[in-house]
Amino acid sequence: MKNILPPVIPNAVRDLTNSRSHGARRTRSSKTILVFFALGLISCALCVQQAQAVPITGAINFAGGVTLDTTDLSMATAVVTWLDQGANMPTVQGADGSFAGLDNQTAIFANPWVFGSGAPALWTVGGFTFNLIASSIVSQGADFLLVSGTGIITGNGFDATRGNWLFSIQDAPAGLVFSWSGGSAATPDGGATVALLGLALAGIEGIRRKLMRSKS
Repeated sequence: MKNILPPVIPNAVRDLTNSRSHGARRTRSSKTILVFFALGLISCALCVQQAQAVPITGAINFAGGVTLDTTDLSMATAVVTWLDQGANMPTVQGADGSFAGLDNQTAIFANPWVFGSGAPALWTVGGFTFNLIASSIVSQGADFLLVSGTGIITGNGFDATRGNWLFSIQDAPAGLVFSWSGGSAATPDGGATVALLGLALAGIEGIRRKLMRSKS
């Protein structure tokens, strides 16, 4: 009986088969890495969103009296005290959003406040505090003053939220006291999570293209 030998596979064919098998495994491995990377990026973005506290929303308005560093409004540079003629601090004249329910409450204001500067705890009321970071004079004349600014509102378990500040005087003083009105509005950053998700998707697309180039 003759011995039957197994067929001899040419080296070229064997190398091609091994190459295809290795390529398939590498493709599957690359796809697996991409999937896990994508899930990781999206999970991180969602975790950041969940970790954030609820931001402050709404606006709050004040009114009261102030004494400036001069009775010439066109030359005024600072608030010296926040008291009206009856020595009362400013009160809340309107509030909504997170500030709802604070109407008519008395607020505490920091003094002195120099126009064009910041002021830690510029106002505090109902558990909220506004830290003024920067301000600037928008308009100033003999019978009108408008100052605007930006800062951070904190309190009552909410996430620290960016906010603005407006302060205006539109009348001549009664004695040494000017009447003023103004307030702050929260400007929460609602696009942070969207931006994180966008970066995640951009990263995924970049890796996908790199893997495609490496296969070609």
